Amino acid sequence: MSEQKTKFAALHREPAYLKVYRAIEENIIGGGLSDGEALPIEADLCEQFQVTRSTVREGLRLLEQSGLIARGSHKKFIVRRPNASDVAVAASRSLALGGVTFNEVWETLAIYYPQAARLAAKRLDEDSLSALNVVWRSLQDVADDDHDRTVECAVEFFQSLAKGLNNRVMLAMLQSLNLMIGESLRQVIGKAPNARTRILNAQKNILDAFSARDEDLAEEWMAKHIADLKRGYVVANVEMDKPIL
Repeated sequence: MSEQKTKFAALHREPAYLKVYRAIEENIIGGGLSDGEALPIEADLCEQFQVTRSTVREGLRLLEQSGLIARGSHKKFIVRRPNASDVAVAASRSLALGGVTFNEVWETLAIYYPQAARLAAKRLDEDSLSALNVVWRSLQDVADDDHDRTVECAVEFFQSLAKGLNNRVMLAMLQSLNLMIGESLRQVIGKAPNARTRILNAQKNILDAFSARDEDLAEEWMAKHIADLKRGYVVANVEMDKPIL
């Protein structure tokens, strides 16, 4: 019986600048470095990591691109722990560039937002309800043919709703969805008849349900609102498997 020889792939050495990046990243995420705290100067980092200045600079460049540090005064870098909006923007950009489709966005909206509306009916405080009403009134003043402004108001309504839930995880998730709602709406809203009026009507019924603390009605109207978006795709002859970008 012949002996089977197992083959292993060669190990790849990780560049030193990535090790610098990951060491500082772990310290920031783990809380060792606080938001607003200054990093040591380049010379000190070179000494601590025992690497060259170019290696440290490349690691810092990656951290800056990731949004974990920002340039402060006296050529120092300041720790900038990401907030929910930062996470949302990064997630939505990555998904859009990755080819996320109209159908994927719509299916996620249809699952998450009716439940978010249900929670909102129970949780939104008066300030959050007031902010949503301000957005709704702003949409009333938009011209029917001003599609860009209509999209802005539609997205802002969802953004205000997400903020009012007082849950940072949900805020990041929902805001990333909201940004993709905007991308998809821009491609269909000019082709959907009475789009602004239909959005206004749905938002008004959702707001009334929130004010009445009626969770069932809030969920029902949000589901109708999301279903109406799907009808807009159909009217605009959007291929649901087509990327939104």
